[in-house]
Amino acid sequence: MGIDRREFLKGSACAGCLGLVGGCALFQDDLHYRFGGNVHRDFHASILDGYNYVKDNFGMEAVREVLGNVARGVQKSMHEKLKAGDASELLEHWRYYMEREGGSECFSLSETSDGGAVFEVKACPARAHLVKRGIGGGEGLCELTRIFNEELARDTPFTIETVVTADGACRQTLKRNVHQA
Repeated sequence: MGIDRREFLKGSACAGCLGLVGGCALFQDDLHYRFGGNVHRDFHASILDGYNYVKDNFGMEAVREVLGNVARGVQKSMHEKLKAGDASELLEHWRYYMEREGGSECFSLSETSDGGAVFEVKACPARAHLVKRGIGGGEGLCELTRIFNEELARDTPFTIETVVTADGACRQTLKRNVHQA
């Protein structure tokens, strides 16, 4: 499909957050996800705004395209490891971001005997922040997570199933595909 980036940027305050602007320091190809420093909590509101803008103006196919670019471009090293059958960086990523955002007590992460994992989020810090700020539509973050996970697992021997279990809670299950094991 292809997104006309000039058209997208006309109305988007957070195109960089969605990985569309090559000049944004957060989205250089050689930058690993663990860049250090603090991420402002309103980053999540900006991501939600960007998601809504792309969805409303370009459709869900464009959302999937953008998230696929982030999953396989911005998160290239994680995707490449998954392609090689190694989930270690994804597991570190899940753990790191929950702890970084003050959610240490709000999740569990357990590895399975087949090389997969179950990531249970009992209270998403991003959703809690949006609620605290009175920002509605936070379930969009759950949809973004689901699509991102699917795109991250694309062309790998894994699938990632994301299921919302309650408001602000989900289970992300990394499974090794039996036919590719």
